[in-house]
Amino acid sequence: MSGLLMKDLELLKVNIKTYFIVFAVGIIYLFVQTDGSIFFISYMIFVSLSVTVGTISYDSYHHGMNFLMTLPFTRKEYVISKYLTAAGVTLAAGILSMIPGLLKAQSVSTRKEFLISTGAVMICAGIFLAILLPMRLKYEIEKCRILMVALIAVIFLLAAGGKKALELCKGSATLHLLNTFAGWQIAAAMIVVMVVCMAVSVKVSEGIMERKEF
Repeated sequence: MSGLLMKDLELLKVNIKTYFIVFAVGIIYLFVQTDGSIFFISYMIFVSLSVTVGTISYDSYHHGMNFLMTLPFTRKEYVISKYLTAAGVTLAAGILSMIPGLLKAQSVSTRKEFLISTGAVMICAGIFLAILLPMRLKYEIEKCRILMVALIAVIFLLAAGGKKALELCKGSATLHLLNTFAGWQIAAAMIVVMVVCMAVSVKVSEGIMERKEF
């Protein structure tokens, strides 16, 4: 599996110049905008995630999967290597992006809020990976892009609906009950949801790869 991980890292080097440009654009936005820290780290994390999952396209280029499947590794190992690469690169991008965000923060409370938001973004990125990778393994890039646009639209609609629901429930017993939960309890629940989504995603991806013909 180490060979698969090294292959993906070498493929990522192909886009290293583009990635530096993306990072530079994010840095400019971070220091131009007053509250740009959360956007910057979200931007870097999701760009890193998308670029890493995009290595599947390089594997498929010019029927490359036909050659890869003749090498001494199983299809399950191929799937796991994709999750490890995506998770590792995304985590590294998140940690590196935290540094300028923390440097910009002027107070302890601002830094604390930034770290909490960063943790929430990382968990959301994990759930996003759990959805994105099986889709990319199953569908070609064109169809996957259409599905991703639809998925993002659904996420925005759910977020808007959730915000509206909270406004309508203001002062209700349900909202009061939610406010009784401590921050660590909410964080723990989000992590559990992410882990469950990831476990299901890995199994689904393994099934997709086992059924594929090259």
